[in-house]
Amino acid sequence: MITTHRLATLLAALPLIAYAEPVALQKDMSFVAARKLLLKERWKPVNVHALDDYALMGVEHELARRNFKEFDSCSIDYSNCVMRYKRGDECLTVFTIGEKIKYMKVIQWSDECPPQQPPSVPPSAKK
Repeated sequence: MITTHRLATLLAALPLIAYAEPVALQKDMSFVAARKLLLKERWKPVNVHALDDYALMGVEHELARRNFKEFDSCSIDYSNCVMRYKRGDECLTVFTIGEKIKYMKVIQWSDECPPQQPPSVPPSAKK
């Protein structure tokens, strides 16, 4: 039988269990290693630009060439990138820094989902 003290401890720990880190990401981990880990953990890259005419800049060209479609945006000045992933109803946003993929490092991550975008009209349907 569970004692009152053990039950209270378990109930206090539930929020920590429910909001545990989604994966074993580490600050300063290489983006390529982090991406492999995420894919292994069944996180799916989210192509937030699949239906828009987003103009690629900087490292985004290299990411697109390597079929890393999960970038939301990358700055040119500091080469910060925002990467988006989903696993079921869970979201994961990974923030990186680095001018080339081989130098990109994870600097932060969150459970933030990408903003909902209105459905896009395919370019062929535009008049």
